[in-house]
Amino acid sequence: MEQYIVSSNSALELKLVRKPSDIHDPKAAFFPDMTYQVFGNMEKIFGYKDLVVKMYYTACSLKLYININYSSKVDSEKYGMNPDNIMEKLKDYITPNFHSNIDVFEKCLEDEPSFKPYGNQLDQFILNHNEENKKFEVYVIENENTEFKEYFNQLQTFVLWYIDSSNIIDFDDSKWKIFIMYEIFKNENGDLCYTPVGYSTIYEYYAYPDKIRPRISQMLILPPFQRKGLCAKLLNSVYKHYATKSDVIDITVESPNDEFQLVRDFVDVTNFHNLKTFDEEKLRKLHYQEMVKEFKNLYKVNQKQVRRVIEIILLKITNRQNKDEYEKYKKFVKTRLNWPFQKKPTKLMLAMPAEEAEKIQKADSLVKLEDLDIEYNELEPSYDKVIKRLEVSLSV
Repeated sequence: MEQYIVSSNSALELKLVRKPSDIHDPKAAFFPDMTYQVFGNMEKIFGYKDLVVKMYYTACSLKLYININYSSKVDSEKYGMNPDNIMEKLKDYITPNFHSNIDVFEKCLEDEPSFKPYGNQLDQFILNHNEENKKFEVYVIENENTEFKEYFNQLQTFVLWYIDSSNIIDFDDSKWKIFIMYEIFKNENGDLCYTPVGYSTIYEYYAYPDKIRPRISQMLILPPFQRKGLCAKLLNSVYKHYATKSDVIDITVESPNDEFQLVRDFVDVTNFHNLKTFDEEKLRKLHYQEMVKEFKNLYKVNQKQVRRVIEIILLKITNRQNKDEYEKYKKFVKTRLNWPFQKKPTKLMLAMPAEEAEKIQKADSLVKLEDLDIEYNELEPSYDKVIKRLEVSLSV
């Protein structure tokens, strides 16, 4: 039966089709990082040889074409096992109005220039990539309509393939805000077209008595556009949107993975470094209150993230060859890492003889010190990655 088992990660072939030649160009294809939410924890599809599940989207309006190709499938009568019903597994995540005829799908490309972004333009910028200037715009959607919901349901299907434990958001809740980044390109006829390159979903939590606390739920840059600094640009656009809102306390992030945390750290450290009040010498002396005040006011960054930013910049300016200076820095970081471990003596401890309670406290302290060393040693390499990227950006 092994010849009829294929990885769903390699079987799914995704494309954002800009022109007819992309349909047959293998270089235009990209593949999922994960498919377990649709095809199960083993991420396998049973019953087919040489399976290719083509899921092609028109690059702008995201009209979908699906085609399932294989050289042969398992003989159900002979083996008593049916092949997996691929469309049945996909149906809850795709539009029912997808195309199965490639000619009809290709015809849709003619209407792509008529697609215009939803919402209000928030930001725009130009990036030079491979000696070519590319223009990008960011839009914020705060009042969804039925047409946008259908469009975004197509776009947010991509989170299944690239964000672990992702969920499709519920549009019936008005507290959701959507930020979508587009690249503007010209098609073969010279018409301007908008293709989505990524998006972020933000949930605006209520904060007593009359404030909100926006939480970044998802942020995704699609694979064809990754490793170009676009996630950092999108995050800064989110900051820009909330910076002038007086009812925003701060911006938090829901369970950030390591990759996003690195981007977040880089963006925040760069912004902190560019403050009018930034002063390296004051920072060395831990006199950073004025800087923090300006930073929070401009970017609505929460206190926990502010502390990480200060630690990263302090590591950058710390002379690690100077043992005393380096130890002083590590002690500063470990003080913050120790906050969750600090607790008041329990009633049982207070009832114990002083000598016995002291032994327990000493044993607990040794365990904590070991834990803090481990946590610090895991933290410093990630800080160094941010510092390296910051130094490269500052030198440009």
